[in-house]
Amino acid sequence: MEILKQDLRPYGIDPSKGRSYENITYVLALVYNTLQARVEKYLAAQNLCAVQFNLLMLAAYQNNGQGLSQVDLSKRLIASASNITKLVEKSVQAGWLTRKTNPQNRRANIICITEQGQKLIDSIWPGYDALLRSLTACIPAQEQAAMAQILDKWFFNLQQKNK
Repeated sequence: MEILKQDLRPYGIDPSKGRSYENITYVLALVYNTLQARVEKYLAAQNLCAVQFNLLMLAAYQNNGQGLSQVDLSKRLIASASNITKLVEKSVQAGWLTRKTNPQNRRANIICITEQGQKLIDSIWPGYDALLRSLTACIPAQEQAAMAQILDKWFFNLQQKNK
């Protein structure tokens, strides 16, 4: 697939200034917003938002399915504790998650996926996976691995600087 060179100036990005750091940051933000909008549209048809879907995915697949604390969930989802509490409550009421007291810390809750929540994920996944594939299809296949590696490295380097 041919990638066209576009003029980014209408988006406030002027590559002629030679500030590639600025281009990378702003274009990445534009890409994120585009991806997020399309994922949200797909999930809205399933009566979910992206954060709620990611919450279910974390509860199902992190910590060997043994659940995570609400604090861990909020860190991994980049959401406030109050937002996580609301999403967890909504998901518990829908029957997708359970909340139980952590035996090691009675002030903390462990959030686990239910069978109904797992079935929901399993039903949504094929379309979600197809969507992600289509969104990345404009990146030449031979460049996708390198791009993933660069983004991974950037993310983990930024995480190390925050410690």
